[in-house]
Amino acid sequence: MKNIQKKLAAILCIALSSVSLWGCGEQAAEETAEDVAIVEASKPERGSLKLSNSFIATINPDESVYIIPKATAEVLAVNVEAGDKVQEGDVLAVLDDTMAQMSMKNAQLQLDNAQHAYNLSYGDAATTLNNMQTDSTLDQAADGVDTLQESLVDAMDNLQYYKDMLADEEAELDDLKKEYDFVEDVDEIKDYAEDNFDPNNPKEAADYAAAMQRYQNAATKVGTTEAKISNYKSAIDQLEETINKLQKNIDSTYNSYSQAVTSSNLSNGELREEQKKVSQNSISAAQLGIEQAQESLDAYTITATISGVIESVNVSEHDFATSSSPAFVISNKDAMVATFYVSEDVRNTFSTSQSVSVAKDENTYSGEIVEIGAAVDQTTGLFKVKASVNGDTSALLSGTKATVTTDTYHENNALIIPYDAVYYDGTDAYVYLVVDGKAKKTYISTGLYDAESIVISEGLTENDMLITTWSAQLRDGVAVSIVDTASQE
Repeated sequence: MKNIQKKLAAILCIALSSVSLWGCGEQAAEETAEDVAIVEASKPERGSLKLSNSFIATINPDESVYIIPKATAEVLAVNVEAGDKVQEGDVLAVLDDTMAQMSMKNAQLQLDNAQHAYNLSYGDAATTLNNMQTDSTLDQAADGVDTLQESLVDAMDNLQYYKDMLADEEAELDDLKKEYDFVEDVDEIKDYAEDNFDPNNPKEAADYAAAMQRYQNAATKVGTTEAKISNYKSAIDQLEETINKLQKNIDSTYNSYSQAVTSSNLSNGELREEQKKVSQNSISAAQLGIEQAQESLDAYTITATISGVIESVNVSEHDFATSSSPAFVISNKDAMVATFYVSEDVRNTFSTSQSVSVAKDENTYSGEIVEIGAAVDQTTGLFKVKASVNGDTSALLSGTKATVTTDTYHENNALIIPYDAVYYDGTDAYVYLVVDGKAKKTYISTGLYDAESIVISEGLTENDMLITTWSAQLRDGVAVSIVDTASQE
C-alpha cells in the first residue's frame, strides 16, 4: 500500500508540474515533467537470498519389519488384524507345534536318563548298589534301548510323512471345490441342478444333464480325495499313540540299562575318571538338546519384534505358514519419514538436519532432512532424500503422498536489489543509477532471484544509488528527481 501511495504521489507531482501555472504565460507552460524523471532510489543491500521448492513425497514409517515364520506348520490361531496396535513380544499367531512338543519330550527324556545314569554310577547311593545284572543283561538292556529309539525315530518320520500327505490331499480338496464350484459338500452341485433345471423341459434338459455330469465327475474325485484324507488322519492318530508308548518304553528300558551299567561298573571296580567324564558329557549334550528343542518350540509361536501397527496379515487359520514369505508386517508409526527424489543440482544444495515442511491434506508438519542419497536411484535416475515428519503422525497412512517444501538454492553475503529495478536489452540486464542528478544506464550481471529480489554479481557496489521505480520519462541521461519516501510514509 505504501509503494502504491508513493507512486501515486509521484504521478501527482508530474501532473501538477505539467499543469501548474497553466494559462499564466508561455514560459510557465514550457516547464514540463518530460525533462525530469521523478523516481524512488536506494542503495543495494548486502544479505542472503534463498529459494524454496516443493516436492512430491511418499509417507512411510521409518521402521518396518517383516515377521517371517521360523517353522512350516498349520496355523492354529491368528490374534491380530491389519490396523491393530501391538507391543513388542505380543503373540501374533500360534502354529501347530505337535512335532516340536514331541522333540522336547524326547530331549527331556534324554536329559533325565543321562542324569539318572550319572547319579546311579557316581552319586552318593552308588556305593550301596551291588549284585546287579550280569554282562549279558547289560548287553540286552542296551540293545533294547537302541531298538526302541530307532523305532521312535521311524515313527516320528512316518508321522511327518502322513502329515505332509494329509496337507497335500487337503489342498487337492480345496482345488476340487474351486474347480467344481461348491463350498462344503459335492451334493451342492446336484442340488443346484435340481433347483434350477427341469429335465423334462427340452430347453433345460441339456443344462440339467451337464450339471449332473459335473456332479458325477466331482463326486468321483472328491470321494477318492476324502478317503485318502480319512486314511491319513487315522494313520496320524495311530502313530501319535505309538510314539507316546515308545517314549514310555524308552524311559523304562533306559532305567534298566542305567542300573545294569552301574551294576557292571561296581562289580568290576571300574569307577574311572574317564567314564565319569563321558557321563558328564552325555548330560551336557542332553542339556544342549533341551535348548535346541526349546528354540524350535518357540518358533511355533509368532510374536511381534517391535511395537507398532499391523500393516498387513498374510496368514489365516488352517493355512500353512512357511519361512518363504512374511506372515505379518509391522510399522512403527511413531517415526514417519517422507521420501522424495531430486536432481543432482538440487541434492547438492541440501544438508542433513535442514528444516522442511510436510503438507498432507489440511495438515502441516515440521521435519528435517535425515538422509541424502549418495548414489543415483536406478529406477528414477534421481537421488533419494528422506525427511523426518514430526508431531502427531497418527493420521498419516503408509504409502500416501504428501508435499515437502524446503530451501534449495541460496546465496549468502550477496548484493541484492529489487527484482523490478532490472530491465533487459534482449538477454542483457541493466539498471538505472543516479549519477550527478541524472539517470545512468548501467549493465549488470545477475544471479539468483525470486519474485521480489535478485542477486547482482557484477556491475554494482553498495555505494551506488539505484533507481528502484519506473517512470515514463526514465532514460539514460535524463534528469531525475528522487521522491522523499520517508516523508510520505
